Amino acid sequence: MKKLKGCLYSTSESNTKLPDLGPDLIMSEILPRLPAKCVGRAKKVCKEWLSCISSKEFVMMHCRHMCKGSRQKILSIGQESCFISSPGVDLVDEKTMITLPFHVRPFDVWILSSLNGLLCVCLRNTFEMLIWNPLIRSCINISDSKSYGFFKIYSDAVGLYIDSSNDYRVLHIKRGRFTVDVMAYSRRTSHWKRIPFLQKRHYHTNGYVWSGGGGTFCEDGLYFTVFQFWLAGDIVIIRFDVNTETLSEIGFPYVGNGETCQGNLVNMNNKLHVFVSHGFIDMAVDLWRYEGEHWTKVMLFPKISYIPTPVWCSITHVSSEENCFVMTDWGEVYEIDLNKKTCDLFIPSDWNHAIRTAMYVETIVPASLQ
Repeated sequence: MKKLKGCLYSTSESNTKLPDLGPDLIMSEILPRLPAKCVGRAKKVCKEWLSCISSKEFVMMHCRHMCKGSRQKILSIGQESCFISSPGVDLVDEKTMITLPFHVRPFDVWILSSLNGLLCVCLRNTFEMLIWNPLIRSCINISDSKSYGFFKIYSDAVGLYIDSSNDYRVLHIKRGRFTVDVMAYSRRTSHWKRIPFLQKRHYHTNGYVWSGGGGTFCEDGLYFTVFQFWLAGDIVIIRFDVNTETLSEIGFPYVGNGETCQGNLVNMNNKLHVFVSHGFIDMAVDLWRYEGEHWTKVMLFPKISYIPTPVWCSITHVSSEENCFVMTDWGEVYEIDLNKKTCDLFIPSDWNHAIRTAMYVETIVPASLQ
C-alpha cells in the first residue's frame, strides 16, 4: 500500500498536545478496524485518503478485520423493505434501511449466497443473478445473452467463494433435463467459464435436491449438500476445490440405518462443520466437524423448547462455538446460546409479509472491478 503525504496536519502545533500518529499508521492500523460506514466517510478527507482506501490492498485488509469476532449482522428482505440489524439489538431503534439498486419490489429479491459483505441475489421476475453490496450500494448484473447467470429457483445451487488470486467468484450449478451444468463467474474478468461436472449423471434427476441455502465456503472448498428426496437418509456432500476447479464427493456423517436426516453446513473457525438433524417425531441435532477426510461428532445440540423443527430451518454459525442462529423458512430468526442452553427470538415471523434473511458483514468490497 503506497505511502501518504501531506494529508494530516501536525497535532504538535495545536493545543491538544496529542502525538502525531502519522498517516501511514492511521491507514494501516486504525482505519482498517473501523466500521465500513466510518471508512466510507474517511474517503472524503482528501484525495490521498480516497486513493488509498479504494486500493485492493486496503479493501482486503479492512475485510479481514470486519470478518473477525462478532461483527456479523443479519440482512432481512421483506415484502416492502430491506434492512440490516445487529444481534441482540432492538429492531425498532437499531436497524439500517437499505435502498434496492434494482427496479423490483423487495419481495422479488431472493438471497442465494453471502460472503464478506457481498450477496448473490436473484430477481424473481426475470431470474437474473446479481452481485450486490447493500452497504456501499455497489451492484452488477452477472447474467448475459448466452443464458449464463439465470437462476432456476428450487432447482439450481449457487455459492460465492474466493480463489487463490483473491478473486471473488460465483459458482452456479444448474440442473438440466439430462445433465448438470456448472459455471463459474469471475468478478475480475466479468466472464463465465464452464467447469466439468462429476461423471455420475444421476444428480440431474428430480429425485435429488441441492441445498437451497447456498454453498458453504470454507478454507479452499465450496460445499453443497445433495439429498435423495425419495430415499430417507441418503445424503452426499459435493466439494468444489476453488484452486483446481474440480468437483468431488465426500461422505456424510453416519447417524444410523434408515433414519430421516438433514444437514446444514456451516463454517466455524474456518473448519467445515455440519448440524445433522435426524429422527422424525423426536428429532435430535448433532454437530460434526470434518478433519482429515473424517467426520467427528463435536456435541449434541441441546434440546431447547421453542426451537422450530430443523427440517424447516437452516442453522447458521455466527461468531463463536457458543452461539449460532436458526433461520426458519418463514422468516423467524432465533439466537441460540449453546452453553447457557437458551433460545431467544430475534426476528419474529410475519405471515403477511414474508422475510428472507442472510448473515451479513458490513464491508467496502465492491461488487465489480470494472
